[in-house]
Amino acid sequence: MNQLTPNQIYLLSEGAYKAKGRDSIALKDQLGISMPFIDLNSLKLITATSGLITPVSSGFGFMAQLNGGRSREIVIATRGTTNSRADYGTDINAIPTLGPTGHAIHKGFGTTFKSYVQQLNEFIRQQNLGFKPTAVHCMGHSLGGALANLNAAACAELGLNSYLYTVAAPRVGMVPYAEHLSKKMKAAHVYRVANEADIVTMVPCYPFVHSPYVHGTYLLEGGMLKINPMQHMLANGYGSMVNASWKQMQSLTQGKQQQLENSLYPANNKEAGQFEQLAKMPGAMFSGRLLKLINKAIHDMLARLGAQSLLSVGHYGTGAFTVLDQMAEILARYAQASHKQAKEVAGMLNAIMAYLGRSTYALADASVATIRWVFNLLHLSVNTMAKQAIQMVSH
Repeated sequence: MNQLTPNQIYLLSEGAYKAKGRDSIALKDQLGISMPFIDLNSLKLITATSGLITPVSSGFGFMAQLNGGRSREIVIATRGTTNSRADYGTDINAIPTLGPTGHAIHKGFGTTFKSYVQQLNEFIRQQNLGFKPTAVHCMGHSLGGALANLNAAACAELGLNSYLYTVAAPRVGMVPYAEHLSKKMKAAHVYRVANEADIVTMVPCYPFVHSPYVHGTYLLEGGMLKINPMQHMLANGYGSMVNASWKQMQSLTQGKQQQLENSLYPANNKEAGQFEQLAKMPGAMFSGRLLKLINKAIHDMLARLGAQSLLSVGHYGTGAFTVLDQMAEILARYAQASHKQAKEVAGMLNAIMAYLGRSTYALADASVATIRWVFNLLHLSVNTMAKQAIQMVSH
């Protein structure tokens, strides 16, 4: 297998931040000691723009060949958010737009990607003058992970042997994009590293999902499992990657996913009471595990209804009719169908209230207005904490 190691991904993701100054000579000097596995003579800086209204240009990472026997392999490393308003503008611009596969993705990420994609094409074409890359490794932390996702997707569309490694990355696209990438990329080529206490890995909220979502997830410990903005930082939340192997991380992840499944679906009780115990979890307020359970439960419920494809993105972000409105209406109709389903939706709402520290509000009503209100509270809380986490990333 040709995958890079967790330690190499950590170093490349960290090194991408050093490209912001747009000085390729200084960048080569900085990377030379820490990354002997890349060919510095082949290194090319990536210059891109970010920003919500006025584009601002800066260094966003680098491209290079690997060294030695892997010289026909290429790395594309992109950086995350730094202390600039332009980068924050890119992060919050979550209106859907078409991405490199022709599916809906996050507009901010897509706009920055489009600003440098020609540089990727030129670099790959330059390499093709002498050889065809045997592998293209795309990686990055935070915003850089979102861009790595688009880099890998674009390379896969070109028929290249594409590998994707993301660290602390937010969600990039919607269900059709995730499904496409899940089919396009092999399981052995996807490595998505997330810390259980890192809120950024859980935004933007639905209908955005991780892509691919059928494979490639590696979970790290999140301290006491409380959502903590500090856990988004590379050194704080992801330093354990340096001394780990993918096999070790995979084993840890499988154990965590089984715990999650057991929490959501208690033994011998898969048909009923998914949410009965969630609101009673010890330390429920801002619990990373509870938030993951809520996310999984909402996803499962909508999938069971066949409603994922019904979530229209045509008017999303216009203020006229949001996806949260659609979800509220779908789930309210679901609750009206039977007493059992009404209890299930009410349980989900109470689990959300427990996460928000409002467990004293017992909700029995599963109307459109109530569901919309609770989802709004959750959406506001998650986005506020994600913004705090992103602002802490300073290089």
